[in-house]
Parts: sequence; C-alpha cells; structure tokens
Amino acid sequence: MEISRRPVLLVGGKGGVGKTTSSGAIAAALAAQGRRTLLITSDMTPSLSDIFEQRIGDAITAVGKNLDAYEISQEAIMAWWRKRFGRDFNDILAHLIDVEALDKESQHQLLDYIGSAPSLREETMLDVIRDMAENRGYERIVWDTAPAGETLNLLDMPRNIRKHISAGARVFEGLDRIGKQLTGKRSIAAIMDDWTKVSEEISRFIHDTSTFIIVTNPEALVVKQARRMIATLTDYRLPIHGLIINRVVEQADSASLTALQDRQTGYIEELRAMAEERHVAMVPLSLTEIRGRERLREIGERLVAGLAL
Repeated sequence: MEISRRPVLLVGGKGGVGKTTSSGAIAAALAAQGRRTLLITSDMTPSLSDIFEQRIGDAITAVGKNLDAYEISQEAIMAWWRKRFGRDFNDILAHLIDVEALDKESQHQLLDYIGSAPSLREETMLDVIRDMAENRGYERIVWDTAPAGETLNLLDMPRNIRKHISAGARVFEGLDRIGKQLTGKRSIAAIMDDWTKVSEEISRFIHDTSTFIIVTNPEALVVKQARRMIATLTDYRLPIHGLIINRVVEQADSASLTALQDRQTGYIEELRAMAEERHVAMVPLSLTEIRGRERLREIGERLVAGLAL
C-alpha cells in the first residue's frame, strides 16, 4: 500500500513537542476534506478535550463533521482485554485452580491482575486500534501516541508476547496433558497457539496499514530524539512518512526572536537532512495557544499539504 494512503497515521515524538496539537490539526483538516476520521490518543495524560474545547473522555465522541475523537483510558483497555481474552485466561486457570469456586469479584480481580501486565496491556491497545481501522468505517485514524520511549516499547510488544507465549507453552506442557485429562477443556497449547496468531495479525496490521509522522522542535535534545526514533523505526521496518518541525520562528520582530531564529536554522537544516526524501512540514511559532476546531483545521491544512497526506 502506498505510504500516503495508509489509513493509520501514528503521530509521535518526545513529550512536549506539540504532538497532540499536530495530531488534532491533521485530523481536523482530513475531516474537512470529507474523509471520515477518528482521532485517538493513548497518552495517559490526554489533552484532546483541552485543544478541542469540549469534553471527549473515554468514549468515541463527535467533535465535528466527519471527525470523532477518543481519549482511551486504561479502564477501557482492560474492558477490551476482558472481552477479547478473558475467556482464554479462564480456560488456562481452570487447569490450575477451581475458578468456578471463586466469587465473581475475585474472578474479576484475578483477570484484572493478569491483564495489567504491560505486555498484555500494550498488545490490547494495538488490538483496539486494529478494530477501529477495520470495523468502524473510518477512512483515516490519526493516533496521537504516547511519548517516544513508550511508543517504541509498544511497537515491540507483539514480538515480546510471542517470545513469552513460546516460553509459557514449554512451562505448561506437562500441566496441559494432565489438564486435558481432568477437565476436557481446550488445551493450553491450543490457546497459546491462538494468541500467537493474534499477535502475528496485530504485528502485520501495524506494518501493513500504518505510517509514522515524527513531531520535532528545532532544539538540540529534540533533534537527537528524532534521530533515535528514525533509527529505531527503520530497524522495525515501519514506514516513516515525514517530519513535522513545530514552533519555527518565521518572522522575527524582536532581538530575542531573531536570536532564536538564528539558533533554529542549523537544527532545521539537520532535521531536513535527517528526513532524506521524506516529507517535511513546518508549523510557525504561535504566541497564543492553538485551540478550537477551526484554528486546528487552519494549522492542519498546512500540515496535510506539506506532508502530502
């Protein structure tokens, strides 16, 4: 699939670079073009409600024509996990303990405890994104990802899950044989084989339908982080669509802004070189907060044009 037409846009970067504003702006501009768009954030300190100036929260919420937004919470991820994988864990636990003897509250607490493992939680998050893309009728999903380090860990989760499942299959092999004789339930090996297939599907989905947009600032530390992200994403063989250089001084009408503009010049050149043949869009420094759908759409039109989305 051509990179510019991939339906899932992962917008990421170092914390504080303007990632959420850039995501909201791109989503608003795509929706204004008539494309049904979902803007979703998995950042644990979401601010979509702030920039759109309306309550969004933990439910898909309409924020304009063709545009929905969703600040997905840990509770929603856990609910999805219980629905998607809870039965499998009950079957596994039935080989080891009498699950039916537990009261309902204890059963839920046990499932929540198991499902809170970081690898399972992050894998579930990817599964939520996949469902939104495949089953909800959106032409584009703009994913405001967590800060860079967390996002790169998330992308590694399918591989970690597969390794963990392989190890677990060996550990439970003996119990599995006994369990089948005693309970007649699905074998642990069969359940883990299903999980491996799901993990492979999620990994394939991310690689086949998504592309990454890195948000940066023309500052030394942010430039270094961007370089690391490009290297890591290249190692994962995930396509990088382009870079957004945010908070660029375009008009300097004071000595301090002139000095800042001079400092930014070298970093902008470095980022452009780093981008190689990829698209680069620049957002001017704003002395006022960027809020509201119309203001976001204005910025987004510039980004969509610059990134050829």
